[in-house]
Amino acid sequence: MRVVSVLVICASVLIGCNTVNTRSDPTLEAQTIVDEAHIVVERFMKSDKADSIKALIESAKGVIVYPNIVKAAFFVGGEGGTGVLLGRLHNGVWSSPAFYSFGAASYGLQFGAEQSNVLLVVTNDATLDRLTEGGVELGATASVAAGTEGFKGQVSSDQLQDIYYFVEVERGLFAGVNLKGATAVPRDGLNAAYYGKSVTPREIVIDGSEHNPAAAGLKAALSDS
Repeated sequence: MRVVSVLVICASVLIGCNTVNTRSDPTLEAQTIVDEAHIVVERFMKSDKADSIKALIESAKGVIVYPNIVKAAFFVGGEGGTGVLLGRLHNGVWSSPAFYSFGAASYGLQFGAEQSNVLLVVTNDATLDRLTEGGVELGATASVAAGTEGFKGQVSSDQLQDIYYFVEVERGLFAGVNLKGATAVPRDGLNAAYYGKSVTPREIVIDGSEHNPAAAGLKAALSDS
């Protein structure tokens, strides 16, 4: 739990890097993240990994899209950002999005900044359930090395199974996104702002009881896979 707390703090500092213009309006911030996630999905669907991504999404139980994961450090640093989790409902359509932070601490001699897009595909019902229960560690050994634009791999941890990830490194000096010890934590404030009331990730992603029509573009991009 202490590790999760540290990573949440790390993420909360870095999240401001990609939401600085919208943080005063949580509803606008939430919609901006959804719109950016829509763009990221479309980018991946046009990438050289599109066939692999589409094949996984066709039978996926859920997806996590993290646009603009920021890595920044001066000796001690980390990675952070906010993305969305969507689940496939019983009728086969995609749920509306629930908002999640991403946090991963890093240590050592380093300096620079980097921005990446991350798509995680969940192919296991139990794992999707676990993601909606609260903060979880994404992977104990998963990482992305330098020069791996469009990289695909599988997350491995004691908490989660059957998650595949794709990463697009946009720019920067670092070697890529590090999923080792990374955590995904619900952002309750953004969820409440986007749906106009306090709501849990499970109600959004599993039950499908909450909807926001402004997420239609993102859901359509996933359905078109």
